[in-house]
Amino acid sequence: MELESVWNAKRQERRTAKHVDVCLVEDDESIVSMVRALLDPVGIDVLAVDSCEGAILALRSTRPRLLLVDLGLPDRTGLEIPGVVRGWYDYPRIPIVALTASVERAGAAWQAGFTGFVAKPIVPKTFQSMVKSWVLALKS
Repeated sequence: MELESVWNAKRQERRTAKHVDVCLVEDDESIVSMVRALLDPVGIDVLAVDSCEGAILALRSTRPRLLLVDLGLPDRTGLEIPGVVRGWYDYPRIPIVALTASVERAGAAWQAGFTGFVAKPIVPKTFQSMVKSWVLALKS
């Protein structure tokens, strides 16, 4: 395939990909429900997946503005996600934020390439404000 046709195919793929505000990678349904309850009222779309593999599949068909990742997932550690995603052409600068209750794991998240972290348990108003500022900054 010629370079130009590869480029055109990639450009068309980006145009037709579904845009969402936040891709949440979390296997705890109560946290998924809480995140949706906090973000839906302020107009932030949330796509939730429950594993690293689910995140990789979702990122191939959507273009989120923010990736929120639980570090304790059933299939792999969430710490692997930045290493995979940052190497993709379309995702070198996407904010990837860790969700963790552990200070030690927060440090490991920084080293793995995460943009930041949100401490669990989630403080609703603080969480809502942080996510809103990340998403709105990327919408402009």
